[in-house]
Amino acid sequence: MNATPTADELFDEASAWYFRLQAEDVTPSELQAFAIWLERGDAQHAAWQEVQAMLDGLHEPARVVRRAEQAAWRQPARRWACAAAVLLAVGLTVQNTPWLDRMRADYATGTGESRSIELADGSHLQLNTDSAIQVRMSAGERQVRLLRGEGFFEVAKDPARPFVVQSGDGWVKVVGTRFSVARRDAQTHVQVAQGKVQVSSGSGIPVYLEPGRAVEYQDKRLAEVHGFDAASGFAWRQRQLVFRQQPLSDVVSELNRYWPGKTLILGDALRNRVVSGVFEIDKPDAVIKALEHTLNLRAEHYTPYLLVLREGKAS
Repeated sequence: MNATPTADELFDEASAWYFRLQAEDVTPSELQAFAIWLERGDAQHAAWQEVQAMLDGLHEPARVVRRAEQAAWRQPARRWACAAAVLLAVGLTVQNTPWLDRMRADYATGTGESRSIELADGSHLQLNTDSAIQVRMSAGERQVRLLRGEGFFEVAKDPARPFVVQSGDGWVKVVGTRFSVARRDAQTHVQVAQGKVQVSSGSGIPVYLEPGRAVEYQDKRLAEVHGFDAASGFAWRQRQLVFRQQPLSDVVSELNRYWPGKTLILGDALRNRVVSGVFEIDKPDAVIKALEHTLNLRAEHYTPYLLVLREGKAS
């Protein structure tokens, strides 16, 4: 039988969770483990509240440091110097990470950020949250490599120079049109708003998409072409997210792409509850209040970077 932890032991555990949850490399399994720890009883809740009361004064200094770091990344010379130091510190073993993609990109956005770009050929590009691209223009071809995230392309017509977007193990080829390409983990999504695009992956036969049609590819395999809802598919361009009869788990997964930190859902029944609505990306408090009142759930902030949704009415 396990001995009941003392107040000092609980305080130590709560302190360890406090600092771990605010680390940028905290994992989903760690967040879930924290939620389980907190659910053990009133003693854990009390220890957590005590730690928060003592350490909440650190939040604003932390935000100041975070803003300073973000400003440094926007200055190329400082960005490369910082990146070189980090690479040396970890022994050059870094794999594909958000900051590494941003470091080697020509254009990038941070979490929740959107950016409009005019390319040298007159084409326009809008980058969604947490995205990074490389651009290469030559006499025979215009090429964009999507390293991460999502972009909406409005391509200037130039029959002599095809416009190619490379993402993962495939590519999209056009002359002049409007479309989006999104890369999430190993899968790429292509959606067409205007014109016609060619999508290829591996050695298979390319597919051609017209307005209102979409396709995904992964592991050099193209899926079946299908239709999509442009109102929701391109809503992010107006800083909105549209959901129609989707489980809360999918909604929260999408919201986590736009907001710093992490939102967790406790309970399978709550995760599967259906959501419909139009949400403003830049108004997270309003989104959470809407979810609280329409789904009969309670939102609890445990740190500035962790929000837990659970069954029960909002207080």
